[in-house]
Amino acid sequence: MRQLRAVATALVAILALSACNGGDEPDDPKVSSTPPGTTSAPTTAPPAETPTEPALPKAATKATEAGARAFITYYWDLINYAQVTGAVKPLKAVSGPNCAGCNAGIEAIEDVYDADGHITNANYRARVTNLSDLDAEKSDIYAFKATVEVEHDDHEVVSADGAGEVFGASIRTYSAYVLWTKERWRLDVMESK
Repeated sequence: MRQLRAVATALVAILALSACNGGDEPDDPKVSSTPPGTTSAPTTAPPAETPTEPALPKAATKATEAGARAFITYYWDLINYAQVTGAVKPLKAVSGPNCAGCNAGIEAIEDVYDADGHITNANYRARVTNLSDLDAEKSDIYAFKATVEVEHDDHEVVSADGAGEVFGASIRTYSAYVLWTKERWRLDVMESK
């Protein structure tokens, strides 16, 4: 139980991608359906069918503003997919090697599935509310800074023994940096605002 609680708490914090940025502490998105310090039986069974990996939108294959927007939304679709399947390889492929929030989120998902747990009802919806060119010292770098509003439903982290912890729905705003590299987009930074 203690391991589930630690992994679940880390997962919510990481998946919220609340990287330290010197700002105010974000509201705690954790809402439990049971008293603090306890877990409950899962309220949702694991999916009967494995979801299909999201396809990269055609717009996201181009080094354009529309391409950057499409890629950011696609990235969150990959987070949803990774959470309900444990398949993090597609998410790793489009995350920058130095994106601390990305890498920590991926590791948290791996920890849940490596311990024979699962995550139910992962449903993040991302909306890019602002996108601006990111001026770079190197003129050959094409990148954008985005403000992204992300809403998610209640979801649950369930351990191998069936004990689960529910995390409540929330809406958060993030700063994201996307970089066009080797003819594809990559998420390099994601921080909670």
